[in-house]
This record gives sequence, C-alpha cells and structure tokens, in this order.
Amino acid sequence: MHIDSYFSLSNCDAEEAEYLIYGIPYDATQSFKPGSRFAPNAIREASWNLESYSNLFDVELSLVKVGDAGNINCDGGFEQIVERTKEFLGEVEGFPVAIGGEHSISFAATSKFRKACFVVFDAHFDLRDEFDGDRFNHACTTRRIFESGMRVAIFGVRSGIKEEKRFAEENGIKYLHAWDFEVEKAVKMVEDFDKIYVSLDVDAFDPAFAPGVSTPEPFGLKPIDFIRFFAGIADRVVGFDVVEVVPDSNKVTQTLAAKIILEAIAAKVRCDIPK
Repeated sequence: MHIDSYFSLSNCDAEEAEYLIYGIPYDATQSFKPGSRFAPNAIREASWNLESYSNLFDVELSLVKVGDAGNINCDGGFEQIVERTKEFLGEVEGFPVAIGGEHSISFAATSKFRKACFVVFDAHFDLRDEFDGDRFNHACTTRRIFESGMRVAIFGVRSGIKEEKRFAEENGIKYLHAWDFEVEKAVKMVEDFDKIYVSLDVDAFDPAFAPGVSTPEPFGLKPIDFIRFFAGIADRVVGFDVVEVVPDSNKVTQTLAAKIILEAIAAKVRCDIPK
C-alpha cells in the first residue's frame, strides 16, 4: 500500500482545491495527555488506509478537487500562529478543513468566519475565562470564540465547572449534554443559522471509540451520530476542524479522525449533487 506525507484524497494544488486540508500542529497548553501536535501527520498517514469512495453518501472523492496545504508554522507564540493562520485563510478559496493540534487552534481557524455560528462537539464546555494563567488555554477556546462575536452551540458536553454552565445559560449559549443528544434535536437547535462553522474535539466521542485524545471523558457520543448531524447541516457549513487527537499506537483514533474528514467532505459534496 502506498503511503505519503499528504492526506490520501489530495489530488490538486491548494489554489484549485474545492476542499483544502491544512494542519495546525500546536499543543502548548494541553493539561493531561500532550501530543496532539503530532496528529496532523498521523491522521494523514492513517488516511491511506481508507477508500476514496463514501458508501454512506455514494460519493467518489477521487473525482473531487481536494488539496493538502501542509502545516501552519507553529514556531513562536500563539498570537503569531493566529496571524499566520489568518494570512493563510485569507488566500483560501476552497472549503477549509483544519487538523489540530489542541482545541486552541479553533480560535485561529475560525478567524475568517466570525459571522458564522460556532457549533462545537466537545466533552467539555471550554468556557473558562482562563486556565493555568492563560486566557488562550485549550480550556478557554469556546469562551474566546464566543467573545469574538460568534454565536455558539455545544454538543456532547459532560464535563466542566458550574461557573461554565452558568456562563452558557446566562449568555444564550445552546448546549446538549451527551446523554441528551439526538441528531434531529441538535439540527433543529441550529436551524436559524445560515452559516455554520463546525469544530470537532474528538473527546466528544466515548473513549471506547477514540482512546487517543488529550482529556478523555467517559459516557460520550458515537461517531456515526456526529456524521449524521453534519450531513443534516452540510449545505450551511463554511469550515470544519478536527482537534485534540493524540495519536495512539494502534492508530485507532487517528484513523477515526481521517474517516470523519473523508465523510464530512463527502457530505458537503452530496449537497451539490442534483437530486
């Protein structure tokens, strides 16, 4: 089997890509298991084990223009990474798919989409004002994105301090706990938004499906429910990221992440196929 250093679906230059994959290998603030900086390349490697045909959506992705722009330079401080990502996204014409990295990278990846609704799948609220003395800690990501002006909906949450839950309720942030999650209910909760940016923290899934994450939390979601939700709103999704994968030795989690990227692109493509 051929394995290369780019995502297996990549078949064109970044400039002509309809869907553009890029990595942000940053994990400076992870508080339990570090290593998500290795995820972009591990997910690319895992993608070569997957077929380009989506049985779920009946889409042959080898016929779609998909590019891989490589990784954002993550030298220096977080502000520099944000600026590099903004500059990169300013030149992107296709649909961007970011691979983290810790969840902090979503603040950079959403910089082009501040008028969209930020829909995040996450085991944690990530609504702390600061953590470990850092306002851009991974535990503060959704708070910073909300403060940037984006509306927010959180699905799959099952961990966080009481103050975060209160902040969500006082500020009109919609959320569903993992045990309350239903695809149809979640789709209905975001039906009023014509532009949606989707962020998938892979710890939203139960550790049985995704053992290789920075902060695993029991009682999580099933990956197929995320894909069904994504398909239900795909025509309105303007950008997507997958974060917090810490590659595991059995390649389970990075393979799941690669499969989700493949199926998310297929769901978007399916929207454009005449009925």
